Amino acid sequence: MAERFRRRAADPLHWGSNPHPGSIGDYMGISSDLKEIIGDLIKILTLLRKTSPDHRMSESQKEEIIRSLDSARSRLDKLREGIEK
Repeated sequence: MAERFRRRAADPLHWGSNPHPGSIGDYMGISSDLKEIIGDLIKILTLLRKTSPDHRMSESQKEEIIRSLDSARSRLDKLREGIEK
């Protein structure tokens, strides 16, 4: 049985699949989603730091912030839906 799990872990087609329902692997998707959300928020923070102290932004910087906010919001909504199921 352990050999089967070892082979499965080595197979890229099974990466991210969970052989044990209810185990910690169920939360791996949540973890990666949270990392992506945090990455979006860090992009926003970085742009705000570049424009500090008065936060005057060019149109491209505003668009970048809006894109990152939209991305974080959609990822959060998807994450929330997954948790509520």
